[in-house]
Amino acid sequence: MKSIALPAGLWRNSLALFLLPTMLIGIDVHAQTSQTQNVLRAVPKEPELLAAEAAFRLSTRMKDARTAELTFEIAPGYYMYRERFKVEGAGVGKPVIPRGTVKFDPTFNRNMQTHRDSVAFLVPVKGVVPLQLTVTSQGCADAGVCYPPVVQKVVLDGLASSVSSSTQPLERPQTQASPLPSAIAKVSPATKASTEKGGFVRIASGDELDAHFKEAKGITMLDFYADWCGPCKQMEKATFADARVKARMGQFTLVQADVTRNTLENKLLLKRFQLVGPPGIVFFDRAGNEIPGTRVVGFEQPEKFLQSLELAQKAVQPRRF
Repeated sequence: MKSIALPAGLWRNSLALFLLPTMLIGIDVHAQTSQTQNVLRAVPKEPELLAAEAAFRLSTRMKDARTAELTFEIAPGYYMYRERFKVEGAGVGKPVIPRGTVKFDPTFNRNMQTHRDSVAFLVPVKGVVPLQLTVTSQGCADAGVCYPPVVQKVVLDGLASSVSSSTQPLERPQTQASPLPSAIAKVSPATKASTEKGGFVRIASGDELDAHFKEAKGITMLDFYADWCGPCKQMEKATFADARVKARMGQFTLVQADVTRNTLENKLLLKRFQLVGPPGIVFFDRAGNEIPGTRVVGFEQPEKFLQSLELAQKAVQPRRF
C-alpha cells in the first residue's frame, strides 16, 4: 500500500492546529504563574520578631537595703510604654520611673511616653529578704506589632535575684498548612454568641469558630486584635476603612480574635499560630487550611494590604486548562 505524501506546507499547518490547544494552555498557566509571582514579590516577607523576654530583657538588683533597681534592656527596633510598668508585692512602694520620649499618638489621641535602648528605675521596698516582686510590662516592635503584657516574678535576696516569666518563647512559624478547626478547637471550651464589629464576626471559643467556619464559602481572614494594640487601631482607622480595601475585604469571610484580656485562652491562641502579639492576619482556604506565604504581621498601609488580599485570592484560584 502506497503512502500518501502531503505538501510540506499542509503538514506544518496541520501540526500547528494540533499543538495550538497545548500552546494556549501553557501560555495561560505561565501568565497566571507570572502574575502570582509578581504579586508575591511585591508583598514583604513576614518580619522576624523576638520573643518578649529577648526583646525586653529584665534584670534586677538591690541598690541598698530599702531600694530595688529594675533595668530593662530593650533590643534595637523595639520600645516600651512607660505607663505599662507596674511593680507589686508585699512592702513594695511606688516605682520611680524616668520620663520617656513624649509624642502625640494619633492612635490613642493623646501624648504617650516610650523608652528605647534601656530604662532603669528604682522601687522602694521594705521587709525581710528574700523579697518577691511581680513586674508587669508591655512593649511593641517598630515592625508594627504590640506584645501582650508580660508578667514576671522576681525574687530578691539582697545579693542576687532571679526572674521568671509567664510568657514562654515562641517557635518560628511552620511552613506547612494548618487546619483551622483543629487549630482553634484546643484553645477555649467556652461557647458564646458571636458579635459583629466592623464587618468581622468576633469569636470567643473554638467551637464557635468551627461552627462559623463550616458555613464559610470562600477564603477566611482571621484577624488578631486587642484594645491595647496601637497598630490594630491604626489598621482599623487607616486601612480597613479605605474604600478599596473595604470592597476587596467584602469578598472574604471576616473573623476577628479579640485577645485584649490576655487570658490563658488568648495566649494559647496566639501561640498556636506562632504570633507574638497583634495585629496578625492569617488566611485560610475553604477547606480550613492556612494559605502558605500570605500572613500579614504588623501594620500595613492600604496599598500594601490590597496586595496581601490579592495574593491570598490568587493563591487559591484554580488554574484554567
